Amino acid sequence: MPHLGWGALLAPVMALSLTLWGVHYSTVIVVALAASVWFIAPAVAADLLPIALVNLGVQWIIGAVSLARGDVAAPAGIGGLLTTFKSIAAATNSSAYSTHFIIVGTSASPDMAPVAVIDAAAGLALVLFGLWLIPRTVGVHTGLVKRNSELSYRVEKLTATRVDAVEVATRELRRVERDLHDGAQARLVALGIALRAAETLIKTNPDAATALLSEARENSAKALAELRDLVRGINPPVLAERGLGDAIQALALDAQVATTVDIHLPGRPPAPVESAVYFAVAEAMANAVKHAQASSVHVSVGHSAGLLRIEVSDNGLGGADPALGSGLQGVERRLGTFDGILAVSSPPGGPTIVVIEVPCALSSLKTCSC
Repeated sequence: MPHLGWGALLAPVMALSLTLWGVHYSTVIVVALAASVWFIAPAVAADLLPIALVNLGVQWIIGAVSLARGDVAAPAGIGGLLTTFKSIAAATNSSAYSTHFIIVGTSASPDMAPVAVIDAAAGLALVLFGLWLIPRTVGVHTGLVKRNSELSYRVEKLTATRVDAVEVATRELRRVERDLHDGAQARLVALGIALRAAETLIKTNPDAATALLSEARENSAKALAELRDLVRGINPPVLAERGLGDAIQALALDAQVATTVDIHLPGRPPAPVESAVYFAVAEAMANAVKHAQASSVHVSVGHSAGLLRIEVSDNGLGGADPALGSGLQGVERRLGTFDGILAVSSPPGGPTIVVIEVPCALSSLKTCSC
């Protein structure tokens, strides 16, 4: 039975409680309210059911013990239920019938011992049933509330990281526009002017035309170098063509200090994750040289249980604090877009260990374009 379906038992359980309260207008109203609660709010009825069962079972057990001791004259529980039915039948056949029924018991006698045993067993069964239902009703509801709370937190976090991602993308776009306008574009314009002037002077002044062509060649080389730097800042070709592992190995080959790598990737992460992780590793390696004055760096990359994990360690001076630098903060925001984390351990005197973890799946190497 589904979680909400258990609430349908609330009204019958409350009806069984009439063995304790007796049949009155008020008790009938309670049963009707229980049925209404299940109809209007099944989740509330399902949560109330274990409480009602445990309470009813405990009262039946107490009544059975009192009946066995001879402390009460009227049986409760199953015995009280049978007595109630007899009272209702007797009152129905009586000329003095009224809407108020009172449970009429007999004096305690040894004959009540079997009734007490039945009541105690029934009460224990109700208690156990109620306890069994708690994780399936109240527990499920509590789990749903917790799940909703976690989802709300996740939505808030994703909203914040989305804003950061949009800001990062906007700044990156503006940087590309500025670099193109002030660098390669300006050199290409100068190259065009030099070529036009050389074309005009090539017949009248060959030496000047040769000088202009030489200048144009230098400008073209510089423009090409700036374009390569610009593209490298966006996404290095080795990353797109050969994947994260080879891209990190290329970083290690170009590093200014001795760098070792240990890479175990059975496939490729999604392209956006590869890009974010690549630049995070590049930032960590650059900080090791620039700020920590390290002489060696080690990078390990692995993937396990749906989690991409990269560790960058160095033997530098330590003391790195992401809160004091914009570089690691930007990396952390960028990784946050993919639910990734950046953790830094850098005690004074070193070593510094930067751990990057991003949940993602890997595509098969057979399907890669590398």
